[in-house]
This record gives sequence, C-alpha cells and structure tokens, in this order.
Amino acid sequence: MQTHRYKARQQAPSYFVGRVIVETLKHTKGDGMLSVSQIADQARTTTEQVALILGPLLRLEDLSGARLTNLARFKLAFEAVRHGALQQVARALTWQEFEAFTEECLQAVGFDTQKGIIVKGGSRRWQIDVIAKKSQMILAIDCKHWESPGYESRLSNAAEHQKLAVQALIQQMATREQFGRERVLALPMILTLFEPRSRMVDGVVVLSVEQLADFLEGVSPFSSELPFIPAQRVARTSIS
Repeated sequence: MQTHRYKARQQAPSYFVGRVIVETLKHTKGDGMLSVSQIADQARTTTEQVALILGPLLRLEDLSGARLTNLARFKLAFEAVRHGALQQVARALTWQEFEAFTEECLQAVGFDTQKGIIVKGGSRRWQIDVIAKKSQMILAIDCKHWESPGYESRLSNAAEHQKLAVQALIQQMATREQFGRERVLALPMILTLFEPRSRMVDGVVVLSVEQLADFLEGVSPFSSELPFIPAQRVARTSIS
C-alpha cells in the first residue's frame, strides 16, 4: 500500500501538486487546521488525491483535524515552489509567517532574536526585519517576501540597503554603549522564498529560507568567506 501511494504521488503533474499545496496553505492560514474536503473542493480534485499528495509530505497517516506548524507550512511551501508555484505560494504565506519562521530557525540554534527593529542613521530611518545575536555574532536579516525571483539589479539594490541599515544599527549600538571589549562582527543577510542565483551579492549573504537552517548550523565568525562587518571599526569611523 505504501509503495502504491508513493507512485501515485510521483506521477501527479507538477502543476497539480503545486495547486493542492497552495490551497492547503490558504486553508491553514491562521489556525493551521487541515480540512481535506475543503482543500479538495478548492483544488478541484478528490480527498483521496489530496491525501496522496499531502500525506507523504507531512508524514501523516491521518490528515483529518491535523494542525500545521510554521515549519510544516514552510516545508509545503518549499515543495510548491519546486513545482513552479512561487507566486501563488508568496501570496498564500504572510510576511509575518516569513519572519516568524526565520526567528524559529535562529532560536533553534541558540540565537537571541528581535523582530522589526527600527534604527536611525543620519537623516534616515531603517528597518531590519530580524536581528539575531549569538556570542560575538550579529546577523541582520531582511526577509524579502517577493513573488518572483530577484534579478541582479533588484538584489543589488536590496543588498546596498541592507548594508547601510547594518551600519546604522552598529552606530546606534555604539552610541548606547552596547559593545564591550569583545570583538563583535555583524553579517548583513537577505532571505527569499526562491533559491538565489548567487549566494553573495555586493557583500551581503543571500539565501532562500530553505537554505537557512543548514547555513545557521555552520555559520561562524571565523568563516573568512562570509562578509562580516567589524562593528568596532564602523563605530570608530562614525565617531571620528
């Protein structure tokens, strides 16, 4: 029986798998509770087909009444993006979910996090979606809830914005005397739903949210290939 289910799911066309997942994301928004019959109606298919697609993805034998966590919803979202439903997935997920998922991943590996931080730099105000601190590292993350892949110019503009926001953050922390004698390194990052063409854009790390957990497992202030910004250096420059 399990082999039969696996083959049935594998033979389903990509557009169909994507449609079922997108409808699942829409119907579980908020309370996260699955209604297989409602999903089947909206996806214009049967409850059996919905079960064949969602069961293996969620690793559930019985879908009735199940509630989807943030992590489960994002796992479904990644699968739908692979099946070509990026735009529909972006519309089915909220930017709050995007940030909450990012924060969960960071906290799971020991980072202290804050969301929606506003900093002032010169005459401007900057918002950083998620700031994460661990030992001497600060990760400053911009969650891009884009509905289409970022072209190079679009990512370059976002990267420049993020670097300036991180510098403003460092200057604000220095003014508030939030640095001790320990060397602090800040890393500007951008997260998207899709896998970027390049892992690094103009001195900013760019990742899909699917890549985030693996990245966090290995990130270190001693990683020479990562564009860490020495906080004390920026602070001294701003003071002088």
